[in-house]
Amino acid sequence: MNINKYIKRQIWGYSAMLALGLIALLCGYIWKFQSMNGVAIGFIPVGLGGLVIMFYSRYHPQISRNIQAEADERGMFIRSKSGQTAFWITYWWVFAFTIFAKPLEISMDQFSIFTLIFMGIIYFIFFFINLAKY
Repeated sequence: MNINKYIKRQIWGYSAMLALGLIALLCGYIWKFQSMNGVAIGFIPVGLGGLVIMFYSRYHPQISRNIQAEADERGMFIRSKSGQTAFWITYWWVFAFTIFAKPLEISMDQFSIFTLIFMGIIYFIFFFINLAKY
């Protein structure tokens, strides 16, 4: 795999994230959409952080080696399989919650926070399981 080509593709992706975040921030400011500020808060740091790492990796070979190791087929397969499993477990979790939400009397805020934490934990559990398995 050509690491320079991969880094250029990543730079384009992170630039798009940064642009989307800035557009969302501008739309939120102009049309007073509060939800757009949340989108901007999500996209702008990811875009900036990714761009900093990618530009920094051009001058530091150790970071380029780390990026190359991240892009290998085995690692991509493990992350993809872990993400897929975490998605479906979380999907069925949300489905079950919608059925039993009324008797449990849990607020949507509590459920959302718990689901975000739950999804991350499930992902990493399956990531380490798949890392040992494959």
